[in-house]
Amino acid sequence: MVIPAENSLPIHFITVNYHCGDFIRGLIEAISISEEVISGEGPDALRFVIVNNSPADQSLRHWLEATPLPLPVQLIEAGANLGFGSGCNLGLSHVWQTDRQALAWLINPDARLDAGAIAYVRQCLRNDDRIAMLGTRIRDPRGEVWFSHGSFNRWTGRLRHRFPDDDCRPLPVRTWPTRWISGCSMVFRLGVFRDCPQFDPQYFLDYEDADISERHHQLGYRLRVTQAVLVEHQVSAITQRAPRAKYQHATFSKLYFLHRHATPLALVLNLLYYALRPLSFCLSDPARAQGRWWGLGDYLRWCWRRLQGRPALHHPRTSFTVSS
Repeated sequence: MVIPAENSLPIHFITVNYHCGDFIRGLIEAISISEEVISGEGPDALRFVIVNNSPADQSLRHWLEATPLPLPVQLIEAGANLGFGSGCNLGLSHVWQTDRQALAWLINPDARLDAGAIAYVRQCLRNDDRIAMLGTRIRDPRGEVWFSHGSFNRWTGRLRHRFPDDDCRPLPVRTWPTRWISGCSMVFRLGVFRDCPQFDPQYFLDYEDADISERHHQLGYRLRVTQAVLVEHQVSAITQRAPRAKYQHATFSKLYFLHRHATPLALVLNLLYYALRPLSFCLSDPARAQGRWWGLGDYLRWCWRRLQGRPALHHPRTSFTVSS
């Protein structure tokens, strides 16, 4: 897949570190040998921003100080584990203040770009200058498509991200409509936005990507996804270290997303689902069942605080939120 690179806009890759320095080192090293860096365009065309959500982990800072790299890397200290969305907000704000015409590419630490991915994305954006947010199709390590495009049914609350019939051929270079984009690989063309795009800080983990996509869809911004699969992702390689916390955050975030964007019917259906469905696996997978029920309780407590006039930011208390 050889596509001429369009070099008018620099790309700032943004990733968030939470005790995953090995993944990030591998990601930077992989991008450092991409076609744009090898061609000598790296210092101007590609940059890297790391938001450190685990301040006790200084291994990345030591590595950056000791390792010469062919592209600039900026390390931003968050001071605590702010969650994925708020961590990305620091990176997006940094790029917005640095260059409002740049491309900000959110990329997970456990993701890897295919050869030619950068040139493909540039070509897609050159072909359609109305695109504000561009996602890439993503595969898992088994080679199966994990994200092809996103859909959202506000009446049932269902969000889908896999469609087996989607055309994922690498050529021709083109994009397809999507209702939401996976935060694993999400590109913002900052010059199109009136204000710096920001994630809702109420989300700590999961569904913040669907939320920021839905909000900008409602504002009329153009969201697309590449036809080609350009990224491989080790799905949940980091969050699976604490499965109960993972499901707890996912449940709270899904219900909060539906509270904001779906119908009351969809919210009620999902409340019933998360209350009853874990009964079927509470013995075989107790961590998952417990996480679902605790996440449901977290959402109900959030609603109670809101009714009491205490709408301050409230994150479920888990091993992710209490440690950095």
